[in-house]
Amino acid sequence: MKKIIISIQIFLFSTIFLFSQNVQKNFIDEPYIDVTGKVETEITPNEITISIVLNENDKRGKISIEKQEQQLISSLKSIGIDTDKQLSVKDYTGNYLKRFLAKNEVSKIKYLELLVSDSESLSKVYRVCDTLEISNTSIIKISHSDIENLRRQNKIEALKVAKTKASDYANAVNQKIGKAIHIKEDSNDNLNFLANNSIKIRGNSSRIYNSDSKNDYYKTPDFRKIKLIASISVKFKLI
Repeated sequence: MKKIIISIQIFLFSTIFLFSQNVQKNFIDEPYIDVTGKVETEITPNEITISIVLNENDKRGKISIEKQEQQLISSLKSIGIDTDKQLSVKDYTGNYLKRFLAKNEVSKIKYLELLVSDSESLSKVYRVCDTLEISNTSIIKISHSDIENLRRQNKIEALKVAKTKASDYANAVNQKIGKAIHIKEDSNDNLNFLANNSIKIRGNSSRIYNSDSKNDYYKTPDFRKIKLIASISVKFKLI
């Protein structure tokens, strides 16, 4: 009988303890104000990643991959590109080709990535690729070298906006805000790398031209800025 009574007491104590914990954690039972702070910041990208594919089958007379790469590196250096730091190999493949009436051979493809910092450098790179008849060239990514720090600062500013908004609303009803009892962040950055003047590929050429004038080759494209959007939802206690 004693064991049963003790068990019941322990159960009741546990239930009361858990209930009290839930009450303390449930801020809905306290007076609060729920606001959202939003900040949008535009930054100019300074990291533009270009994909360059060297393919022996694309060349008349079949120039070797090694020769193509040598020509490309030499040309890039001539326009101020540090190929040791900015150019990297992402993949290198070879396909064994069987010929019916000719000698079997291996066709090689090399995938390179080049990092430049502005649209002017991008235009120069496309000019080089066009001169060397490298047709498979494309922009695969844009970013900023300090993107994470800029995102964090944007969120802090959004939090400040939320606090100011909450304080103004509370003052309007003769109250004040206390500590923040709930914070939720939701960011939706725009990393669209399309240029305002479309970048187009003409036939087997890598020429850049303005969408309004097909004869205006190598026009420096005006990249859309990266839009950092920080949205912070905050619940402040009302006092």
